Amino acid sequence: MNFVSEYIKYLVNAKGRHGIHSPFVYDLVDCCLQIRPDADFSKDLQSLKKKLSKDLAEIEVQDAGAGSKTLGTRRRVNDIYRTASSKGVYADLLYQLSNHYRPKRMLEFGTSLGIGTICLAAGNPTGSVVSVDACGETHKLAQTNISAFRLSNVRLINATFSAFLEAHRAEDFDLIFIDGHHQGDALKKYVRQLLPFSNENTIFVLDDIRWSKDMLDAWNELKASSNFHVSLDLFRMGILIRRPQQVKEHFVVKLKHVLRGF
Repeated sequence: MNFVSEYIKYLVNAKGRHGIHSPFVYDLVDCCLQIRPDADFSKDLQSLKKKLSKDLAEIEVQDAGAGSKTLGTRRRVNDIYRTASSKGVYADLLYQLSNHYRPKRMLEFGTSLGIGTICLAAGNPTGSVVSVDACGETHKLAQTNISAFRLSNVRLINATFSAFLEAHRAEDFDLIFIDGHHQGDALKKYVRQLLPFSNENTIFVLDDIRWSKDMLDAWNELKASSNFHVSLDLFRMGILIRRPQQVKEHFVVKLKHVLRGF
């Protein structure tokens, strides 16, 4: 996949609030994406990111996804942060979605170092976040990182995604963030399996939709699915919402500084 070509296509097709006529999506662009995290929270998050970006400690990583092909099983913490953590406008996006829509229950597939978890939990302290990751070592690091923010609304589960789905059949989530296996077939499978865990207004956030051609193909297939009536392309991330009451529409939403989120 040609990343530069994809970026140019995104820039050409992306629309700001004045090019969007759906009231729901206009509200997302005009209100949700304008939210700025609390200054103290932003300062603390930047300090954590800086610390992780310089952490040369090595840990043993259990990774069944595509990321394992890039870094191997023993990895430095700073390399994990570089390749697997929510950054820049995309970390902000998780906070904004949580803060604006106030989801009562949120699910994250792929805790990694806990950056995305922190943003979701801090965005809506009255909601709860369940975050799942199969790697025991990153699970421990995430626990440490999250505890530094004194967040009491997070539950970390050290399990495979499949094991979680098998053990939690009756749960319902208002926001679902998938940032785990960077493989198209796996992404499609988990979205399909998570549909019973969602309601008509659940926001599905999919990370790294342009990680590879395989992931981009999966994104294109999912946004075309009759299961979702609203889809938003934010370059690195994609959003899917069922909203059956709305005419099916797709939007390419303009975000500033998207390249800083990689």
